[in-house]
Amino acid sequence: MLLADRIRRINDSRTVAVAQTVLRLQHRGVDILSLATGEPDFPTPSHIKDAAVQAIVADRTKYTEVTGIPELREAIVSKLARDNDLHCSVEEVAVTCGGKHAIMCAILALCQKGDEVIIPVPYWMSYEQQVRLADAVPVFIDTVPENNFMLQPEQLREKITPQTKLLILNNPCNPTGTVYDYVTLAAIADIVKKTGIYVLVDEVYEKIVFDGKSHISLASFSEIRDQVITVNGVSKTYSMTGWRIGFVAACKEIIAAIAKIQSHSTSNPTTVAQWAAVAALTESQECVNRMVEAFEQRRNAMFSRLTKIPGVQCEKPAGTFYVFPRMDFFYGSNYNDWVIEDSTSLCQFLLEEEQVALVPGSAFGTDAHVRFSFATSMETIHKALDRIERGLTKLQSTMG
Repeated sequence: MLLADRIRRINDSRTVAVAQTVLRLQHRGVDILSLATGEPDFPTPSHIKDAAVQAIVADRTKYTEVTGIPELREAIVSKLARDNDLHCSVEEVAVTCGGKHAIMCAILALCQKGDEVIIPVPYWMSYEQQVRLADAVPVFIDTVPENNFMLQPEQLREKITPQTKLLILNNPCNPTGTVYDYVTLAAIADIVKKTGIYVLVDEVYEKIVFDGKSHISLASFSEIRDQVITVNGVSKTYSMTGWRIGFVAACKEIIAAIAKIQSHSTSNPTTVAQWAAVAALTESQECVNRMVEAFEQRRNAMFSRLTKIPGVQCEKPAGTFYVFPRMDFFYGSNYNDWVIEDSTSLCQFLLEEEQVALVPGSAFGTDAHVRFSFATSMETIHKALDRIERGLTKLQSTMG
């Protein structure tokens, strides 16, 4: 079959592939403990589900405006002003079929063949693939644990060329858990203002921050507001991953372009899910507070145990529900028929030998690391880490 060239330019999602492998093994009765999941393990809060049921009963099941129902867009405008110090009109926001679709639409609206898009490494894998789908060129900047995996302003300044159209910033960051501080964001804002580039900021983990830290939106720097596209959604904050509701805030011209793309691809997001999202954004946020409190306890437990394992180097994440330890100490080890060469073979070894699922760092552009998720019960975390310690001890026993 002769497929389009654009398909040959992109790869399958590694996280989706791991999740599907876990489901297949579990379906066969294999006792897999997954630390690979990219979604909260909590149920969607009851009041949000009730709002969806009420929408169905009221026959709110028809097409809506492409950019979403007015009630949801107004709720988003209020949320952005309240939580993000970002003041915009309903014409400057659009509801999308998940945050991923918001990012894809924004990239398609801004980028064309030959445009360069700067992506800090490690990165959520879909950024690169979406840039390639738009015929643009991904330009990578390595970040390091010593700077908490934070893009440094001088790195950004050095990478900008006349072809640079867009910077993609993930704050808080998947997979590292990095939360950008005010000083760094202010310096980035200054560069953005002087160079005229655009910035797409993925803030889908904004509420999942720890240790009393505050999330700061880049678009709150008013001097660059029209150069910033802010993407968010209800998936992570309200445990609504399957509802597929995201949203984007940007200047009117960009929102109009996104609406045009969406009108010819998905039309409006699911109507019932939009009404559920209204409840999520406008009613009590206590459910979010409880979830974040549980995540912080799990983060502390996982971090404490990982730092005690010989050969594992770990930075304490300030947000998200991931830990991203360095594990290349074990590369080059052999155990029975296993030869550990990289993060992929290490994760495959732990999956087949110890029945624990993780995501290799190579999926995020950093092969020396492995992503652990603590979006699971404390019991599962400790059982999985027991197995991982056992597996790593086996590998270490073969090393000189």
